[in-house]
Amino acid sequence: MTASRQSASRTRRSHTLGGCNTCRRRHVKCDQKRPSCQMCKVMGMVCEGFSDEIRWMPSRKHQQSHRNPKPRGLNSTKHGARRHLYTEQSRLSMSDALGAELVSGSIDASLAEIDVKSRDPERPMNEDIVIGPFAVLDFPPAPEERSQSPQDPATEMNHDLPVEDLPPDDLYTSSLTRMDALPDLNDFLQWSDIFMLGSELPGSFFQDHFKSQTYQTFPHRDEDQTSTAHETALASSRNEIWSTVPSQTPVDLNGLSVGVPSDAPFLLRHFQDQVIPRIMAVPLIEKTPWKLLNVPSALVTYTDLTFMGSQSISHARQANLYCLLACSAMHLSLNPSFGIVGSAEHWKQLTDRTYNLAKDHMQRSLKDETYEPKKAKYKDQLMAICALTEFAVLSGQQQDARCYMVDAERLLRLRGLPKRNISQKARLLHHVYTWLRIVGESTYALHDYTPHESFVKNINRHSRCERLAANGHTDMGGESDLRLDDFLRIQPRPSDSDLNIDEPKDDEIGLHDIHLLDSRQFSGTLYRQIYGIPETWLSLVSQTTRLANVMETLKVLRSTSKSREGVLEALDVLQRRSARLENMICSFKHSKASNPAPDQADISVAPHHHFIRALDSALVIFFYRRIRQVHPSILEGHIDDVISALQDFNASLTEGSQTGPGTVWPLFIAGCEAMTSVRRESILSLLEAGEAKCQFAPFRTARNVMMEVWNCQDDNSASSQRDSIPSWLDVVQRRRIWPMLC
Repeated sequence: MTASRQSASRTRRSHTLGGCNTCRRRHVKCDQKRPSCQMCKVMGMVCEGFSDEIRWMPSRKHQQSHRNPKPRGLNSTKHGARRHLYTEQSRLSMSDALGAELVSGSIDASLAEIDVKSRDPERPMNEDIVIGPFAVLDFPPAPEERSQSPQDPATEMNHDLPVEDLPPDDLYTSSLTRMDALPDLNDFLQWSDIFMLGSELPGSFFQDHFKSQTYQTFPHRDEDQTSTAHETALASSRNEIWSTVPSQTPVDLNGLSVGVPSDAPFLLRHFQDQVIPRIMAVPLIEKTPWKLLNVPSALVTYTDLTFMGSQSISHARQANLYCLLACSAMHLSLNPSFGIVGSAEHWKQLTDRTYNLAKDHMQRSLKDETYEPKKAKYKDQLMAICALTEFAVLSGQQQDARCYMVDAERLLRLRGLPKRNISQKARLLHHVYTWLRIVGESTYALHDYTPHESFVKNINRHSRCERLAANGHTDMGGESDLRLDDFLRIQPRPSDSDLNIDEPKDDEIGLHDIHLLDSRQFSGTLYRQIYGIPETWLSLVSQTTRLANVMETLKVLRSTSKSREGVLEALDVLQRRSARLENMICSFKHSKASNPAPDQADISVAPHHHFIRALDSALVIFFYRRIRQVHPSILEGHIDDVISALQDFNASLTEGSQTGPGTVWPLFIAGCEAMTSVRRESILSLLEAGEAKCQFAPFRTARNVMMEVWNCQDDNSASSQRDSIPSWLDVVQRRRIWPMLC
């Protein structure tokens, strides 16, 4: 071993900081006894004492001087030891005292309170504004100046006034007063977008190759606002293929004459902290698409609109920003206690304005930014339209929600699925669309079940596939099917491989199966990461909904068709398919029920496990009522399972948790079949507990439909025993209601 290595391997001598000045000058160890150290007493020297000077980081000049030291005594600076001026206990006491003086223990709330007080014209001039460690350096005008010059209303934001009473420049101007309420923007920079790593890859478009498929929509009050969801073809014209409903309030978007509301920073922070946990379909999942995509995009868009003053922001990005502001303002209008300032009426009117802006931007994006030369990013368009769909669901605007879902599918088939490579962000948004569409379609019963020519042709093809598969033929050929999906048909396949859960699904099918017609397992699925549910569950819901719609249409065809042979053959095929689907659903629930329950002490796992239990039992109820149409009393055991699972879910949530109630779908499916007063009271109690957390429209709709179903069931039991038991399908079809529970 060389000498250098020997010296490097030696233990370095420890140095004691805080010695007296005499020991430090002599370079000897000091015992730091005060007021005079023991070492100085032993040596008979005068202890020069201790120094408590604070040492700052040396400047560059000082560092340069140390590299080229001057002779001792020339411009030398004396530095003492670096010591804490306060003990740890003193620092903790000061921290607790400062935190106790904050409003609600929050820095953001304290700063907002200072901002409100500083704008209060009734505040005494001799009163200091001090909240915790914060204060305002205020230079008020002299009393005589104040009496002569009334306050300009355009420079003061009074949140208690209705929106219409506020000056336009005051309501829709940029505001810097609350930017501290936003999270760190550095955390949301999309580096892949900046460096063009996630740019759109070229691909073939379907443009003029879509086939027609009729959609049943809702009656309209005004022909000028009629949605083009009834259109029979996806026309190549850029101005006619989209069915997004325009805003009822015309808005001038040229040159951004209507700017961002001054409440935008507060609304964005409120959306992230309070709204996102309450709109999660399945709760207790940390990484939601809202936080991964929508919120970062909205923050960057807000910065571009305000600080940067950019004029080249796409309509798609602006639609996403205004939609998030609308969601946040809507939650504040329903829960005014969350707002630091502002009345419920103020937030309601702000909700209408921002939602109208979002709709206008979305419509212009679909018409003008889907093609060159002003083509917007595909993920920005799909992100915005999924956000608008969620807002329409939460606010109970069923006509808008239907149009958004149809437009989202058009966008998927036009720009998303033809891509050679589908990015991770695009796949994430595809999963969001699939959840909204499948769960939404499961309770949509307003289809026109009158069979049309394409339906008869498709069901005949499906029957032919069944016959050929039974005879051992696997190559049927036939043209590719690119129609928009209205869930009124079953994809013809050469075999029943799509009903075999145990087989793997290849990547090509898995990435393009946006409605989960194939229930086989796909290794690249993201549903567990996003919603915490297996893809199989969502696929079984999709197939049950589709099979029920086809059987309803076939019943109408059987009553009107003169040729019964083909209809009976199709019915026989569907009966065999429903038997296999029944076996799959029951096997799926049994396999999930056989898994051991997680440790109840683990608060991050137990609530989610109980919610999945409720979804599995509700799926069984959904199948037997829609496909088999059994009596509700046969399903009492599964209804009790849903009630018990949701009660365990509520009990396992930690006190004070902001976790949302999750989707109301299992509660609605089970509640509509509850025949006893005890079960109905339990269902209503769970529904009220969930509604208390968010006050969104789906809970009110579910309650109204369930109450009417119960009344119809009671009347039916009292009047006749021969009639079939009314179901929620009868109520929603009679009242033209779509319970949007996604």
